[in-house]
Amino acid sequence: MLNPLILWGSIVVDRILGELPERIHPVVWIGKLIYFLEDIFRSTYSRNKVRDLFFGSLTTLITLTVVFLASYVLEAFISRLPEILQYLLYPFIFSTTIGYKSLLDFSRKPIDCVKEGDIEGARKCLQCIVSRDTSKLDIEHILSASVESLSENITDSIIAPLIYGALFGLPGAFLYRAVNTLDAMIGYRNEKYEYYGKLAARLDDILNIIPSRIAGLLLVITSPLYGGSIKGALYGFFREGSKTPSPNSGYTMATIANSLGIILEKIGYYRLGRGNIDIKKAYDSLKAVDIVVISFLVVYTLLYLFIAN
Repeated sequence: MLNPLILWGSIVVDRILGELPERIHPVVWIGKLIYFLEDIFRSTYSRNKVRDLFFGSLTTLITLTVVFLASYVLEAFISRLPEILQYLLYPFIFSTTIGYKSLLDFSRKPIDCVKEGDIEGARKCLQCIVSRDTSKLDIEHILSASVESLSENITDSIIAPLIYGALFGLPGAFLYRAVNTLDAMIGYRNEKYEYYGKLAARLDDILNIIPSRIAGLLLVITSPLYGGSIKGALYGFFREGSKTPSPNSGYTMATIANSLGIILEKIGYYRLGRGNIDIKKAYDSLKAVDIVVISFLVVYTLLYLFIAN
């Protein structure tokens, strides 16, 4: 298990610095590698299902191999540095696998726009964070989309990287981030990527099974701290957590929706919770992220100390 000081330090670094510039961001490099491999493989054959599956799986496996080797070597290098440098450098590198500050910033912008009466601005902000047509969304669905994205990405952007990093160090965190990036780039169920991204999408589903449920349960336990209801949160987690097309995203979305007494709806796909969504409750969901991250770190620290002793 990774020393909790490194996890706390990573969160602090991310909250202060946010995302690194794209030219030096490791996750951006991972994305460029995926694009590079796709360009190579897709320019050398006539597409069909079997070839798509083969070359897409090859893209995924090569990407994961490169990321593992690079992160393993990097961690080995850091471990040979003086201890004080380890505790300075490791959290900085680890923080690049976390999207804590950026998640809050992107999710807050549409809510702020609605608060200021700028509905068109809110719709434009949403285009960067959700995969739906935002041009005609009303206020309720704008707020809903913001909270949906926020609650779903509690797992992807924060809790899962922390869990895999805590258990397996930098290689664990970076491999998770690589799988998540692969899924975001090629894991779509459409004509182009249905088979090419199948392995990436399935790996992402598998890796998020445990983190998504841990995140959901933490949201249940901490619900009174962000203005929610434990009873509602429990109902959302156990009764509605599986009602989304994704096998994992519903557990945080349904928990927050039912805890805060709001409806989260992606028209034609799912409708979670009950009650009216408003700006205050949307801001409460932002507060929930801070609370659930701190609660995870506290629980992990206590567990680490218990095992160490």
